[in-house]
Amino acid sequence: MITCPQCKNQVEDGAAFCDNCGASLAGAGAPRPAPAAASPLPPTAREGLKCPQCGQPVEDGAAFCDNCGAPLTGPAAASPLPPAARGGLKCPQCGQPVVAGEAFCENCGAALSGVAAPPPPAQQAAPSYQPPAPEAPSPPYQQPAAAGPATCPSCGTAAPAGAVFCDNCGASLSPAPPQPGAPGEYAPPPQAATETPVSPDTATPSAQPVPTVLSGPPAGTATEAGAPTPPPMGPAPRLVVQPTDVSLPFPPGKTEVIAGREDPVSNVFPEVNLASYGGDEGGVSRRHAKFSLRDNQWQIEDLNSVNFTFVNKQRVQPGQPRLLNNGDEIRLGRVTMTFFTT
Repeated sequence: MITCPQCKNQVEDGAAFCDNCGASLAGAGAPRPAPAAASPLPPTAREGLKCPQCGQPVEDGAAFCDNCGAPLTGPAAASPLPPAARGGLKCPQCGQPVVAGEAFCENCGAALSGVAAPPPPAQQAAPSYQPPAPEAPSPPYQQPAAAGPATCPSCGTAAPAGAVFCDNCGASLSPAPPQPGAPGEYAPPPQAATETPVSPDTATPSAQPVPTVLSGPPAGTATEAGAPTPPPMGPAPRLVVQPTDVSLPFPPGKTEVIAGREDPVSNVFPEVNLASYGGDEGGVSRRHAKFSLRDNQWQIEDLNSVNFTFVNKQRVQPGQPRLLNNGDEIRLGRVTMTFFTT
């Protein structure tokens, strides 16, 4: 070991400068061994890298020769930049990169006190993840209230839910259109209620409403005991279709007349054919009703029609003939007529 003459610090043999105070160690301690007695080439010595002063092989990256203490500056002895020296920290004396935390420069031995490492670059904060706001739950499904039985606005008879016409008087059960609003207030135009009659050709027996059973024969109803009346001698009765005022007279000399809708495919040819007077659109059956003369009195009977028969807004039950008077209103399905005997 060699003792530094400046600070008395113990340093390794062959060192050129003191590691504590940086003082030169030339001439201190025992004489350096001759070049011939140099130690064999260290494992880390690169082939061909030698000290320019004494020619002794040196380690790759050494700053001073271990044999003579000569500085090893120059291209041949330049060592790669230590990882700790990267970042712009250099010796103020010779400008050589130095390792952060060292007290003296390994190249020239100058003191490195006051040489501060450059501040590390500021790191930009990564944006924080913001989870999406949860969606508001949808309101639960509300089951619509079932429609209850309706009441006929004309006769007050209770009607089943979904019925279009009253079974008793035949009045329409569709809701009335909304009334126009006050002056200056917007009111949508009223829309006529669409009534789709049941097609007599496609209706099934289950689609027909159950006829109302009466406690007795209605007033003015003829019985089966009435005998057929001979053909009338005067003018034949007629039906006047409303609102066109088209007159459909009964065939002269007949005491039974079928009113309905002609259908050549089914070989049905009623005496009063309403096919050309709204019978198809109005739901008139092919054999809808029968007019017959009994005891010099005309009567009408429903023939199990799909969309019913009405006299003065009163429904005629199938199999129960109803007496007719001059000027009575007759409706077959949705076709309205007036019965005249003169």
